[in-house]
Amino acid sequence: MIGEKLPPPFIPRKIEDFIYYYYAKLVIAPSAGFQLNYRFIISTYKKLKAKEILLSDYDREIDLMLKDYASKCIFCDKYSINLEPTNVVSRKWDIPFGMQNIVMVCNNCKESKGNKNLIKWWCEDLGKERDQIPRVAIGIYLKIAYEYHKTNFSLDKKCSNLIELFE
Repeated sequence: MIGEKLPPPFIPRKIEDFIYYYYAKLVIAPSAGFQLNYRFIISTYKKLKAKEILLSDYDREIDLMLKDYASKCIFCDKYSINLEPTNVVSRKWDIPFGMQNIVMVCNNCKESKGNKNLIKWWCEDLGKERDQIPRVAIGIYLKIAYEYHKTNFSLDKKCSNLIELFE
């Protein structure tokens, strides 16, 4: 996969660890201004793993979306007065309907993504780097992945990349 750089070798290859590592790397670190700070990312991963800190609730993502993306597509950053809701994670995964799985996008991005896996669409179809997925979208994706696998008792299942969280 384009741009696939696995977590460091000491991170277990399990779903829960992938979620925590990428949440630390792609959500918390950029929000704190430390997106390239390896020490911060690993420290945050360890705190998530030890339950010293938790994944934020969906309200944070919704607030960011309303503030930063009120009139522009969350994926391509183009301004539009005709934004449409789309699911971050396909409804085929029986994700409960609700705003926590919805982002506002332009028609082009909505048609392009369709029901595709966010990571696969972003990296393979669009040819973009995984680490450049918009923070709000990847935050929602990882939170839903955590809830989905927690309720299905599969957080300990082996995992080799982010696409596998919903495949």
